[in-house]
Amino acid sequence: WDHGMHVIVDEHGEDAGYLTLVETMLHRAVAAGAIVRFRAEVVSLGLLGATSSEGMLLRTQSGEEFAASKVLLNLPQRPAIELLRRSGGAVGSVFPRPLYEPVSFPIFKFYVHYDDAWWVNDLNLTSGPFYNTGPAETVPSHVPDLPLESPAPLQGQYHDGHVRCDLPGPRRCRGFLQAYYGTDHSQATGVDGINGAMMFYTPFGDSISEDSATFIKPDAAHHKELLEQAHAALLALHKTQLDAANATARVAAMRPTEAVLSIWSGGIKGINAGCHQPKLQKSGEPAVPGALSKAAMQPIPDWPLYVANEAYGTMNCFAEGSLAMSEAVLNRLNVPLPPTGWLDQEFVEGLLEPEASAGRPPTDPFLLGPRLWRAEASRPAAPAAPQEVVSVV
Repeated sequence: WDHGMHVIVDEHGEDAGYLTLVETMLHRAVAAGAIVRFRAEVVSLGLLGATSSEGMLLRTQSGEEFAASKVLLNLPQRPAIELLRRSGGAVGSVFPRPLYEPVSFPIFKFYVHYDDAWWVNDLNLTSGPFYNTGPAETVPSHVPDLPLESPAPLQGQYHDGHVRCDLPGPRRCRGFLQAYYGTDHSQATGVDGINGAMMFYTPFGDSISEDSATFIKPDAAHHKELLEQAHAALLALHKTQLDAANATARVAAMRPTEAVLSIWSGGIKGINAGCHQPKLQKSGEPAVPGALSKAAMQPIPDWPLYVANEAYGTMNCFAEGSLAMSEAVLNRLNVPLPPTGWLDQEFVEGLLEPEASAGRPPTDPFLLGPRLWRAEASRPAAPAAPQEVVSVV
């Protein structure tokens, strides 16, 4: 089901985390001469002169101004279009049509941590998806995907949370279990998966925040309640297997020590969405892979303004789309790759072509539901001199 994807690990074989990739690219960019400014939010863009050929002017929240011959916005859809339209002047007077083509939707992940990873120690469940089920609503509601009072919706993967097996004795493992990954609508279509997960979990995090992640600790009343509900749901889902292992009573007495609830929604500043998807064509057919990427890459023709992001990329919900668009922009600007570059020129030139997307899933395979899950899935001042390229992320 994973289409050859891999997990980044450290020298000890432990999960290193996705941030490792981002930090490594950042360090290499700085080593190559890139100048990085943190907490320098760009609030407006303008033209340096009467025409776009003279470059662009960036203004930050602190009042600083930067001149650039070219600008690359690596921003999700809402931050990108809101930056452009609040810029006013020549920038705000042009409608960047391709940037309005995708639709966005929220998505979230929920991980619970146990000092005793019972799903491994007792049940040897180390890979594959799981989900719980519930009855369908008996009276149709005007609110789609309304959740149940209980149990808490579950839709996770045993292998996604990091587990360390370094403790002495037979109960060696501790770590995180991914309890939910998805949206309001259960991906377990046709098997009574529990809908409304986003509505169920959202009240336990802040609606407006600068960080998508909420760290759940039992010392807060609402957090303790969420940990209790998650534990009860996990216990009920695995009861048959726990009974067979004579472990039900022991696991029932446990509680998660903490959890992480990460909701990517419209209320998270700088992100304002979880994933993006191009609109359907007028015929009702899906968008041609790469067509939006090509149009959005330079949304205002002849302007030195470029865009690269998952929102417009060739693979939705994955950073791969952002990386592919970034490579395409650098190729268009004739920025040379390092001598030992990992992508050859022919490959880079075809990144946004439909053939490059052939045979791969349109998004994270897990989000496509049971039809792509594993067969063994378990049920349970004055502007400075212009810089060559300025990238805003």
